Amino acid sequence: MLKTMQEVSLKSLDMINKNAEGLNKLAGFLHDTQKQLNMLATKVLELEEKQKKTIEELSKYERSASN
Repeated sequence: MLKTMQEVSLKSLDMINKNAEGLNKLAGFLHDTQKQLNMLATKVLELEEKQKKTIEELSKYERSASN
């Protein structure tokens, strides 16, 4: 009886370890994904700023060309 309980406990601990490993892998994947999303958001903001500056320059050019 005691041996059976020990085997069940060991199997339970093994399952817990495997689940923990899986959760750690998932956490690593989510961390990497978040880093990539942050980089993408930064690039989008940079492009929006460049676009804003370009539009301002074009507006200046159009105003000077129409005078």
